Amino acid sequence: MDGHQEIIRFIDWYGRDRKVNDLSPSLVEGYAREFSLRGAEAQKRLTPVKEFLVFLRKMEWIEINLAVHLRASRARRTLSGRQTAAANGRSGPRLSEEGYNRLIAELDKYKVEKVKADSEVKEAMAGKDFRENAPLDAAKERQGFVAAKIRELETEVASAQILSGEAQANAGKRVVVGSSITIKDVSSGKRINYTLVDKREADASSGKISTVSPVGQALLDRTVGDTVNITVPKGALSYLIEKIGA
Repeated sequence: MDGHQEIIRFIDWYGRDRKVNDLSPSLVEGYAREFSLRGAEAQKRLTPVKEFLVFLRKMEWIEINLAVHLRASRARRTLSGRQTAAANGRSGPRLSEEGYNRLIAELDKYKVEKVKADSEVKEAMAGKDFRENAPLDAAKERQGFVAAKIRELETEVASAQILSGEAQANAGKRVVVGSSITIKDVSSGKRINYTLVDKREADASSGKISTVSPVGQALLDRTVGDTVNITVPKGALSYLIEKIGA
């Protein structure tokens, strides 16, 4: 397949009716992931698309050089049922597919912001007097913050472990990240449903509690029938684990 056909493949994948300036780093990265392009085959098929993206930037039809984001994909780590318990001691977020995609989107946002921050530094440096150049100081501070955030997010993306359906299904006998749990307040009899998630996905309003929260820490690695005791400012709470689902 020649280079022209590879460009057509990319355009068809992206959508012929979509605007060119809607292309983003995460979309470009997703192209290589979706087609599982790796090794020599990846280099052969991605080169024409990279050249096409360089051309789009040269013509100023896109704001940033997206070619640098088109790389051979690395397999994302997912957790099997057997690996889930061992993963509790590892670093790096353990996320659902949705949580992983949100992490990618956040990284994408900061990469776009970095282009703007770099431009602002360049403009501020055009000032003749660097000794009292408040705009330059502010621009450099923003640039440094954005660069640090990108490094942080890239580390999390690289170390992220995605909870597969198999992992959650096999984890039904013990509370792990991704488990849906029904607990009963021993004193009041009230039942509460929680889903145990990484801190990045925690949302109390939807019943998603973090593994680092007091309740999450107490429930982690417990089984049906266990009673957990949690110390809170007003005293102690006792919950009975009635059900663990995936």
